[in-house]
Amino acid sequence: MQTLAKDPGQSVSNELPLTRSLPVEAFHAWEAFFTRLVFAGLDWGDITIALEGFQARSTGGVDWRDWHDRWLKLGQDYEQSAEKALAAGHHLTARQWLLKAAACGHFAEFMYFDNAPLKHETRMWVTRVFHRAIPALEYPTERFTVAYKGLSLPAYFMRPATPGPHPCVLLVNGLDSAKEVELYVFAQSFLARGMAVMLFDGPGQGEFIGVEPLRPDFEDVVGTVLQQLRGNSNVDPNRIGIFGVSYGGYLATRAAAFHPRDIKACVNLAGTFDLDNYLSINPRVRTDFRFVFKKPNDEEMSRLARERLNLNDAPALTAPLLCIHGEQDNVFPYASCKRFMDWARGERELIAYPRERHVSTNYFADFIPRFGDWMAVKLGAVPQRR
Repeated sequence: MQTLAKDPGQSVSNELPLTRSLPVEAFHAWEAFFTRLVFAGLDWGDITIALEGFQARSTGGVDWRDWHDRWLKLGQDYEQSAEKALAAGHHLTARQWLLKAAACGHFAEFMYFDNAPLKHETRMWVTRVFHRAIPALEYPTERFTVAYKGLSLPAYFMRPATPGPHPCVLLVNGLDSAKEVELYVFAQSFLARGMAVMLFDGPGQGEFIGVEPLRPDFEDVVGTVLQQLRGNSNVDPNRIGIFGVSYGGYLATRAAAFHPRDIKACVNLAGTFDLDNYLSINPRVRTDFRFVFKKPNDEEMSRLARERLNLNDAPALTAPLLCIHGEQDNVFPYASCKRFMDWARGERELIAYPRERHVSTNYFADFIPRFGDWMAVKLGAVPQRR
């Protein structure tokens, strides 16, 4: 084994450099996001490098511009490293670093609303970085668009390497998730079990956040997506499921209720039945809602929530439904989740975590394989051999 000796001409200081560390106050300010960062492919080292010296505001909370700039810088560093790896022909390494770069960029902007143009610019950078990773992804991945009311909705179709047609799962974003980050990670559970997936941004989601308003009748968007999906020779049109996270859980369940002949199973991760509690939700989440629905104030957003953002007048869901919810959810109360159990008319299952908050993020390792298995059974998928 080769040993690298110190240059004898250099003086050696007895003082060791300070190791990286995070201020305790800063950790408490963003602690709720920690498991989400790790889930998306970042690790403690990334967090420490990005947030070293990060200070919580004296009034509490997070300086989101500082947060944005720190995470974007780390993402750009990863992209530069990936470029060097690509130049050297190390495509797997480049993939790893490009996916980390996309995650950094996403979390830079996901809660930053004070500068809409900068938020959008960073969001589009995330998309461009992910596109560079596509040739090296583990599963065959195609980029395409869905024409919808004058818009071109960006989408990815990913499938197992085995011959199709395959059962397919549509994945629906929440208010602040990204198809290139959270949905991409969730999708791996379906792909590994023999299902294709389609990740897409509807109006008000992902690449359209803050640009186009999210539609209350999201089932109309899904109807157009389903129409295009049925023409894909790699998809079995009789075995289509849908998955949604957070507010996307509500959107996915709503879409499944309105498309009973097309959608054969639904996973609702931390979604809500209605938004009657809008005014009591965390102020930052209310800002998120106003941003995606393009409402100027809480009064208008609350009115929309009461009048349109619920399942009160939707047809009862008949497809099998799996709900996953934390009983201490401080965004969409557990009581709202339980309403799905009373409303739906098909097979219903509930995974509840008594001590968990929104999205039950401490239990990713528990429920992600479980919802993958559940969907595989409902759609008759064949697991991929490794």
